[in-house]
Amino acid sequence: MPQKAAKIKLLVLDIDGVLTDGRVVYDSDGREIKYFDVKDGHGLKMLMRSGVEIALLSGRESKVNRDRAEELGIEDLTEKTHVKLPAFLEIMKRKGVTPEQTAYMGDDLIDLPPMRAAGLTFAPKNAVVEVRQQVDMVSDFEGGKGAVRQVCEFLLRSAGTWDEMIKRYF
Repeated sequence: MPQKAAKIKLLVLDIDGVLTDGRVVYDSDGREIKYFDVKDGHGLKMLMRSGVEIALLSGRESKVNRDRAEELGIEDLTEKTHVKLPAFLEIMKRKGVTPEQTAYMGDDLIDLPPMRAAGLTFAPKNAVVEVRQQVDMVSDFEGGKGAVRQVCEFLLRSAGTWDEMIKRYF
């Protein structure tokens, strides 16, 4: 699998249950609240610095999604997509990558079609069983709690760029 991972140029992520812990909370004023892990965000920033592109693909539409994408510098955000395969294929076309150069991380049944089209697939520890059974790697962590960071580090190490990415911290 590291050989497949070394070819990845695009990582497409579901949001709810992958970048977040899957909870959607509304405060008394009706504002939506989601929980993201800062380590996941840092991992994505390192991956982007290494040259891997990131795209977000969500079944839900949310201002919180847009705010998080903007904060991370992720320009490719597709929301309110209940049939994800056509959107996934369009993202690959837009980015000019092949399935073998594309990884996908999801946690629920809606994510299975794009997973079948991706060259490499990941799921958080708490993904539904049907997803965990079909992916290349299940994270040791739950969604919104370090699962994305683990995938980022795996991709960086597989590509041989991890040491270069962490030099700035030493």
